[in-house]
Amino acid sequence: MEIFLKKKWFAVVGAILCTLLWGSAYPMIKYGYMTLQIDTTAEKLIFAGIRFLIAGAMVFLAAWVKEKRLPTVPRPLVGGAVLYGVLQTGLMYILNYIGVAHTTATKTAILTAGSAFFAVLFAPLFFREERLTALKLIGAAVGLAGIAVVNLGDLSGGFTLTGEGFVLLATLLNTAGSFVGKRISRGRVFTMTAYQLMIGAALILAVGLLMGGTFVMSLQGIGITLYLAFVSAAAFSLWTALLVHHEAGRILVFNLLIPIFGAMWSYLILGEKNILDPMYLLSVALICIGIFSVNYHKNPRSISS
Repeated sequence: MEIFLKKKWFAVVGAILCTLLWGSAYPMIKYGYMTLQIDTTAEKLIFAGIRFLIAGAMVFLAAWVKEKRLPTVPRPLVGGAVLYGVLQTGLMYILNYIGVAHTTATKTAILTAGSAFFAVLFAPLFFREERLTALKLIGAAVGLAGIAVVNLGDLSGGFTLTGEGFVLLATLLNTAGSFVGKRISRGRVFTMTAYQLMIGAALILAVGLLMGGTFVMSLQGIGITLYLAFVSAAAFSLWTALLVHHEAGRILVFNLLIPIFGAMWSYLILGEKNILDPMYLLSVALICIGIFSVNYHKNPRSISS
């Protein structure tokens, strides 16, 4: 598996698979809200916390089986693991869920896609092997424009701290969390992913409970929650592994595909927005051009350092 992770083609396929899975989570979360009659932000946080706690347990068991011993974090990396969980899952999702409740889905999609631009812009500040080039910046900007194009008619309204502000801050935290995960997860991807998911879940559940969140789980709800937990467990594990072996900017730019796949899954599962609309197809084209531009390089053998 280690050999494949270092290959450029596998990085592309793996990143697309991760974003395809994360994209499917959006309509399934909506379906879960309807099924379990979840309305308040507090209830949504409890639902998310349970999802990530189960996801962490799944990855923890996978690490236990793989390593044939109880997965533990080396003492020098405990602080990093806690920071990873707080940034990547905990605070990021808390702020995102609160922000989404105070702004439109359109603005959320555009601001969230901005993580790809932030990754390209800031990665060279944290990793010596990363280089900021004009082509990378142009690619990220073109990809971000692709997200904006498909939502041009729905950008009315102003800017509020608890709405667009929280979503933007969550996007920055997601990028920062990815950088922390890349730095501390080398050689221990499953272990670090498991702990970051469970630490983040604990923080989300604590905030949700303090806000008075609660709901009654049904048999159908259990199935939805288990699927969402699997999505998080599989996608976060593979995503972290790809970040370890490749430049952060070249992998994180694939985040641009999440709202596109989200729209596709929403159309297939919930019957929302027509994905054959010309503006949607133009958006996909721009995003693909952007991703190609960021990942284009003269050496055809590998995108890793």
